[in-house]
Amino acid sequence: MIQAMQFQFFDNGENPGRGKSQHTMMLEVYCEGRLNLYRPYWKRVVQLISPKQVLTWAHEKLADGYLTAGQHTFYVQMHMVAERLTADPDMAWVKMGHIEDRRSHVRYPAQFTLVSRELSGPMQCHVVLNGSVISAERFLHDQRSEKGTGRRKAFGWYDPSNLYDLAKKEAAMKAEADARACAGG
Repeated sequence: MIQAMQFQFFDNGENPGRGKSQHTMMLEVYCEGRLNLYRPYWKRVVQLISPKQVLTWAHEKLADGYLTAGQHTFYVQMHMVAERLTADPDMAWVKMGHIEDRRSHVRYPAQFTLVSRELSGPMQCHVVLNGSVISAERFLHDQRSEKGTGRRKAFGWYDPSNLYDLAKKEAAMKAEADARACAGG
């Protein structure tokens, strides 16, 4: 069960190079009881492309038997959402992407993202995992981000159990206990 997910958005510039897209989203998933930001359960970098390209792939894979009709429906439904968002004049862009393991050359069926950015700046990311949707509806701009450094532009969280806040409180309590132990000894 996914307990927390970190979303990190990257802008690779207008000409990112062959085989890369301008925008990417790194997904880091945490499933164990304690949150350790250095050890996600899994991590994937999703190339964000046009919704039409994702839907075309889904049609081809349905015909090949790689996707079931039910899995294909997820793609069609999210593509319809993407079209509605694209029609909004306040929308800067809408993109989708496949969740895949590029090293193993595995693209996971019915696992993909829908990411949108408004002209005024707010961004949202929705991750579809076999029909379940996990969303980050608020992203924070990374203030240390600089053009050309490869550092993320923005990040967001899905943390319904407040694992991040609990980890911060635990670290503060440990630091306080350590300080008391040093002062008393």
